[in-house]
Amino acid sequence: MCKRIFSVILSLGLVMVQSMNVNAAGNEGLSAEQLNTLLEGMDSIVLQLEELGLNDSEINGLFQFTPREDNFYKVTQVKTASYTGSFVMEQSDSGIDDSGITTYESYNGNPPSSNGKQRQRIENIYGVALQYFHSDFYQGADQNGQDFGNYLTYLYLSHYIDGPGRAPTNNDLPYIISTDDIQAYNTFLSSANLSSWATALAGLGSAVYSDIDYVSNLNAINTVDQTLSLSRQDIAMAGVNGYNTKGAVESIAPLIKAYFDEHYYTASDDEKLSQETFDYVSSQLEALNFYENFDENITKTITDLLITTFISVICSSVTLMGLCVSVIPLFVYEATGLIQTAVLVNLQYSFSGRYAVRTGIYLGF
Repeated sequence: MCKRIFSVILSLGLVMVQSMNVNAAGNEGLSAEQLNTLLEGMDSIVLQLEELGLNDSEINGLFQFTPREDNFYKVTQVKTASYTGSFVMEQSDSGIDDSGITTYESYNGNPPSSNGKQRQRIENIYGVALQYFHSDFYQGADQNGQDFGNYLTYLYLSHYIDGPGRAPTNNDLPYIISTDDIQAYNTFLSSANLSSWATALAGLGSAVYSDIDYVSNLNAINTVDQTLSLSRQDIAMAGVNGYNTKGAVESIAPLIKAYFDEHYYTASDDEKLSQETFDYVSSQLEALNFYENFDENITKTITDLLITTFISVICSSVTLMGLCVSVIPLFVYEATGLIQTAVLVNLQYSFSGRYAVRTGIYLGF
């Protein structure tokens, strides 16, 4: 009887207007709409780089490079392209929530079905974070932007991963983060090999919650977006008479990225880096007998265009780009092996006790 009464009280409480002290974050940080625009721009960049032959992991690595000192750039010239309201490869998902109920047997951590879905998730939880960061619904520290980033990570887990053998729902009170949840989530992130992803998401949250220059970051993202678009056009024009441009760039781009990994920070200037990268790629393609099936002159033109493009992308990059691209692509999930480990089961096992704590917080106990 007591359990039934409690269930009725809880059900009524879930549909009542919350009377506790819930304050929005005010004017701190970017709005959810602004973050949405930035992530859309990064989505366009990722899609274009994929068309230029890089996989998600390589794209992430490209944006971990930081621009070199000003005197490094002898030949690279990038003009800032101010954002005018759209990106090159904007795409819209159906808006259908992909985090529905699944059975215990099939539940694998509820990974997003696409990069676009992952972007939507981040946008959604950022709006929730702005609403509840300074409220009684969050039992972590809330004194600074750094902890806001941690809070954003906890909210992601609560909304999209944490559940009793199934994907979370609103009935799980996912917007309430107790100290018990924080402890469980920190253990989960470490055990599931998601610490790097969580650090990047926390870094993104901290950055956009701080006094960030939205316009300059937006223009930087748009500049890279436009640079890639022009490069793709030039590469397409270079591939005449049925030349397999796609096959060429898919072979060349990873070689350029691999050479940058070893030599980007030790090169004296961009001109030397370009020439040495060009020589390396040409020698590798020669060793692979690449020119038996691909025109050598066109291939070298494409190689030169890709090298110039990647240097320009890094030159125009800002820290926010590296953070965005570290949390959106799905490769971060592919490395976790959640299905093969017990960490998800452990998180599920602790859910009922933590849910009771959340309920107590919700009812003001």
